[in-house]
Amino acid sequence: MDDVKIVVERRFASDPIDYARLVSLVESTRERVVLTEADVPVSVLFPAEAVAELEHWARADYPVPASIPQDEEGADANGTTWDVGRLRVEPLARPQEYGPYTRYVRADGRRVSFARGGTVIAVQLPADEAAWLADRTLHARQGYMDPKQAAAFEEFLARQPPVGEQER
Repeated sequence: MDDVKIVVERRFASDPIDYARLVSLVESTRERVVLTEADVPVSVLFPAEAVAELEHWARADYPVPASIPQDEEGADANGTTWDVGRLRVEPLARPQEYGPYTRYVRADGRRVSFARGGTVIAVQLPADEAAWLADRTLHARQGYMDPKQAAAFEEFLARQPPVGEQER
């Protein structure tokens, strides 16, 4: 995953957050939008296919869905009550409309999906989960070789002289 992103700082965003505009930005640019507060990432809006790819690679080593480490709620209680896109655990409620997009809170209460016409367009994740997925994805991809590539590498290694017999 490349490191291109669009950063939206809370002090420069509308209050409340204009999710229709942000999801439209994700949809049109195919880039992630990072919501920050005082330059600290609090949540990330990803294109839906980017989340699918991250989850595929990040969870490749797990036979069942892995739980993602989460900070205790309130661990960063600094009294801020603005809607900064920080994903606190939310009760399941009626989906909310934001322009052409419908916002659905996932069962875990932290992830949010935005759909248009029945198709998920973007997914909002807490910044810590987004970082965890990106890190796991990086490590899983580095260790992966498709079968053709693995066979070619084995063939290459078989042609190499033993370590003691290599030319210097």
